[in-house]
Amino acid sequence: MDLILLQKVLNIYAWAIASLIMIIVASIAIFYQKKFGVNTFYYIYFIPAIIFLIILLQIFVIFSLEGESIEFIGSAISFLVTLSLYRKMVGVK
Repeated sequence: MDLILLQKVLNIYAWAIASLIMIIVASIAIFYQKKFGVNTFYYIYFIPAIIFLIILLQIFVIFSLEGESIEFIGSAISFLVTLSLYRKMVGVK
């Protein structure tokens, strides 16, 4: 198997898993909002999942500057919203 093909397959697999994780985090946010009445802005959690799906569908060329910047933006947003949910759930202000 060609190493570049292997790298592309592993990259696509990683972004598919990242998208799935963000959908699970959004589900946790929805549950937490319904159960405890704390506004978690759960709809924001789907933005990184959509960005990861765009990467997964290879709308942008992988390993290019545009593709890498889109990946970084999606990763940064997913980190920030997950950190926000964590802080709401444990009561950190």
